Amino acid sequence: MNELIKKKWRTYYKATYRIVAFVLCSLVMVLSFPGGGRFNYEYEIGRPWRYEDVVAPYDIPVLKPEAELTAERDSAMKVVLPYYVIDSIHDVSIHVSVHQMLVKGREVVEEYCPADFSPDSLSAFLESSLAGNIGAVCQAGIIDVSDENYSHNGKLMLINANVAEKFLFEDLYTPRSAYSTVVEHTVDDLWRYSGVDAKRTLRLLASLPISQILEPNVHYDEDKTNKAKAQRRDNVAIYSGKILSGQLIVRAGDIVRPREAQLLISLKHATEGGQGLNEHSLPIFIGKASMVAALMFSLYLFLFYFRKDYFRQLHYVNLILLLMTFMVSITGFLSGRGYNVSFIIPYVVLPIMLRLFTDSRLAMYVNIVTVLIISFFAFNSQLFIVLHIPAALVACISLYQMNKRIQIFRTSVYIFVFYLLMYSGYMFWQSATFALKPDVVLQFAISSVLLLLAYPLIYVVEKAFGFVSDVSLLELTDGNNELLRELSDKAPGTFQHSMQVANLGQEVAYKIGGNALLVRAGALYHDIGKIVNPMFFTENQSGGVNPHDKLSPEQSAQVIIRHVTDGVKLAKKYRVPTQIRNIIASHHGRTMARYFYIKWCEEHPDETPDLTQFTYPGPRPHTKEEAIIMICDAVEAASKSLPKHDDADIANLVDKIIDLQVASNQFSHAPITFLDIAETKDILKEKLRNIYHVRIQYPDAVGKKE
Repeated sequence: MNELIKKKWRTYYKATYRIVAFVLCSLVMVLSFPGGGRFNYEYEIGRPWRYEDVVAPYDIPVLKPEAELTAERDSAMKVVLPYYVIDSIHDVSIHVSVHQMLVKGREVVEEYCPADFSPDSLSAFLESSLAGNIGAVCQAGIIDVSDENYSHNGKLMLINANVAEKFLFEDLYTPRSAYSTVVEHTVDDLWRYSGVDAKRTLRLLASLPISQILEPNVHYDEDKTNKAKAQRRDNVAIYSGKILSGQLIVRAGDIVRPREAQLLISLKHATEGGQGLNEHSLPIFIGKASMVAALMFSLYLFLFYFRKDYFRQLHYVNLILLLMTFMVSITGFLSGRGYNVSFIIPYVVLPIMLRLFTDSRLAMYVNIVTVLIISFFAFNSQLFIVLHIPAALVACISLYQMNKRIQIFRTSVYIFVFYLLMYSGYMFWQSATFALKPDVVLQFAISSVLLLLAYPLIYVVEKAFGFVSDVSLLELTDGNNELLRELSDKAPGTFQHSMQVANLGQEVAYKIGGNALLVRAGALYHDIGKIVNPMFFTENQSGGVNPHDKLSPEQSAQVIIRHVTDGVKLAKKYRVPTQIRNIIASHHGRTMARYFYIKWCEEHPDETPDLTQFTYPGPRPHTKEEAIIMICDAVEAASKSLPKHDDADIANLVDKIIDLQVASNQFSHAPITFLDIAETKDILKEKLRNIYHVRIQYPDAVGKKE
């Protein structure tokens, strides 16, 4: 039972994964849409209404005009009194401060002490009187007159012990009035209770630093004040009146006046997140989900019917869905917070990345689906579509073959110019005026600069999904590459053979379709396994020494066959991309080391051979590029053994080798047609004739007579 379940799971795993991935990504996209419905109208005040009659679908509160609402809010905030907090000062701390002041001013107290008083008695009485008077003043509050909110005739809210009360500023002491009050009351106390002369007391108090104790203890509370203003501002009603359900808002063809514009703004507010949304939220969600599902289903069918090679490989599906979901989600997130990012986000990064790792048709279709989904909530949907669908086409054309870093920069410039032209033309068509605003140009410039991020993103995608770009392939074909240098040094004959296979394969790829750069890179690396035992391969032998003479046919066959597995191991060691490793593994398919197989049969005529000893491990080619290299490798190697290189011999050789490969089903898993094979034969015959063409024999030079 478990085996049956596992078998079923292996059978339906990929199909289930694709369906679940599409559904989940579609759900994420829908949830990333800004809240509410979609206001589907675009208009200008003073111009005719270009749509059908608009009627209120339900009762809609009418928003106040922005200028009116702003004026009311400003008026409401102006009546908010500033909030101040009074710092409570403990009596003990006041007594301590006064006591320390008198101790330091002992000489002053002794100087002005009456004859019938002792300095100690006077100090004690002064301490008691000053502490009491200072405490009373501080309890009432001392405010700094330099405070920007201070107004002598104004009012304030004073917070004391978490209780706010309304006061007049004149009810509070200033540092000057506080000092005068303390001195006056202290003089009265000394005269009333001790009979000390007032002038003597004034001179004594003037000599003491009393003002240092009388610091302001009422401070402006900006946070409380701002909260009070915000509360008053928010309490201002944003609506004035109501549109009843079924009431006409604007008639088709009528001029949109400020009144109609305000009603339309109210309808948009209600539709995209205001009143009436709760009862309509489910239908709105169903509408969003239906539109996204329809577009995603069309993409699924496109992949299934027209791009099966990418549809079968889950990492391609993952890349497509990840890029789409990211673009839709980031746009929805920012749009939901009031940001218009239609011109800033570099949407062409999506088709560029897909063009580099898949093909232009798939890149364009995915871009169209993504742009249409975003247009459901983008600002000015028509302009959004007009800008970003053709821009992707420009990007794909400019990156038809990306083999230089500067191409990304050029594409960025092309996209910037294209945006300017399309936007200018659209605005001129809509309003008959040339309206290219500086902020729009800046947004296009930012988007074009952000497009340059596609270059480092290529490396990230390659490592994350196991792809290989044209830029990486170019780096692999560099003759200074460590592995190619080792091949050239240890197996020079093999290196020259690989160069010839690369040249032949590239020409074939150009003709029948395929990634020519991948073919060239794969051809250069397909025989790197010969580095391990270079002298066992005839192209590297010299001096008439052949190590196979000491081995049996089956041993020799195993040494020859092993260069495939050795090549795969070396490729993994040097982190060669998977696509190149697949070419190394499949460039002989499931063919046989035929020379040693025939030799064994000749030596053992009465025995049955073990075919596994003479058969390459494979697998057979699964891509057009792998098939091209398998053909070119076999033809180029065999052409070296021809005694004559005339047209007939070359044609017979090419036909014989390729027909044998076809007959042994080596291309049964590769997407290569009989027409491709016929064209491949023609190209190889022509190129081999050019390689082995007979040169004329030049006569010996005859010296001139003196």
